[in-house]
This record gives sequence, C-alpha cells and structure tokens, in this order.
Amino acid sequence: MFTYLDATPSRPSLEQMLEDYWNLMPLYQGIKLEDLKVLRVLFGCFPTYRSSPLPAAFDRVLQVGDASGIQSPISFGGFGAIIRHLGRLSNGVAEALEADMLDRRSLALLNPYLPNLSAVWMYQRAMSVRLDIKSSPHFINTLLSVNFQCMQRLGDPVLRPFLQDVVQFGPQVQLLTTIMLMKPLFIPQILRQVGIFPLFDWVRHFIALATYTILWLAAARFLSSWIKSLPEKKQYRWRRRLEAWQYGSGLDYQP
Repeated sequence: MFTYLDATPSRPSLEQMLEDYWNLMPLYQGIKLEDLKVLRVLFGCFPTYRSSPLPAAFDRVLQVGDASGIQSPISFGGFGAIIRHLGRLSNGVAEALEADMLDRRSLALLNPYLPNLSAVWMYQRAMSVRLDIKSSPHFINTLLSVNFQCMQRLGDPVLRPFLQDVVQFGPQVQLLTTIMLMKPLFIPQILRQVGIFPLFDWVRHFIALATYTILWLAAARFLSSWIKSLPEKKQYRWRRRLEAWQYGSGLDYQP
C-alpha cells in the first residue's frame, strides 16, 4: 500500500492505517492471512514540506540530501535527487568557499525555488483523499491509468523524464493536452478532486516553469560568457541563477 496524506488531526493515525490494510489484505491481495509466514512488516512515512527546497536558515550551515527537500513530492527519491544535483551542489559549495559567500542568503541560492518541483504538488494533491468531499474509490487508479496511457501514447520523450522525477514544460503541455482530448469528461473530476485554490497555485508554478524554460533556452549561452567578466561574488550569484533556471525547468535532464 502507498498513499499520500496531510497532517490533519481528524485523519486516522498511521498505526490505524496499517491495521486497516492488514484487515483488508485478504480481499486486496487475494490471499488468506493464515497461509502467510510473516518475516517482517515494513511500514514508514516520508514527511515533506510545501516550501521545499528548503533554503539555508543559518550562516555556514547547508542542508543536503533529504534534509534539503529537493526530492520529488511524488516519489520522494531523495537519493536520486542528490545524485542528479551533485555536480551543481559540489561546484556551488566550492565557489561559496572560495568567494567566502557563507552567509545564509548566499547559501540559500544553492537550494533555490524550482518551479518544476512545486508544480508536482498538484499531482500529489490529486492522488490524496480529501476529507471535505466524497471521492470515488476508483478515482486514483483511474487517474494513474489515464496518465500512463497518455504518456505511453506520447512516447519516451514524455514518459521517461516523468518516471525519473523530471518535470519539463513541453512534455507536460503535451500530456495535459492529450488528456483533455482523450478523456475530456475526466477533467471535471480532477478539478473537483484538486480544489480551486490548489489549482490556482499550480497555475502560478506552471507559468514559472514556462518562464524558467524560456530564460534557460534564450539567455543561458549569452550570460555564461558575460558572467566570467564579473567580480567573484557576482559570478557566484549569477551562476546560481543560471542553475536555478536549468534545474527548475528540468532541462538539466540527459536521457
């Protein structure tokens, strides 16, 4: 079992969810509990925060790995995220030390706002059970089925980045357009499940995703040469901006 949930006090506890799953497992898995030999029960949770990635809060202290919040809100692939960002972070830390840019504002540039990660929160919201509305028990499975059918139809350029926790503007536009054309009657169900305010919040991040994509594609090559003429501290800041555009648009991805 895998689920997304918030910390609303009226929700069942994690312990109760495990008990419910255990009781429903014969129906869910088509087995009998008495036929099982239990060796180990694996159960846990991954806490995440909407403000991720988390900027540095203190001078000379930088969060890395899961503590930095750069992992996907869908898969929580913290190890994969740190590997993907390792070159950016190692170069950035080296430059921060060389330029003595170790105050919290300068270190915060190493964990910048990444609109592609923020936009993914809507997908997590769509696959969460809300307490204020009555959802169909089949909605989440249907949503996953529709998404993967459409991505499979669009091919590897759309499917592979998504499976590797990389959200890009172009593939997302293709995916959303295909869903609207193939399953137009399913769109109102998605909007009802997500809610109007999270939808507006997602639109804001999606516009930022488009902006970061344009900035990286249009200005990165020109700015890379110009940055070399700047003083050391300004070079540090501008390189972090370029990295934010590249990684925030998902254009660091190499298939």
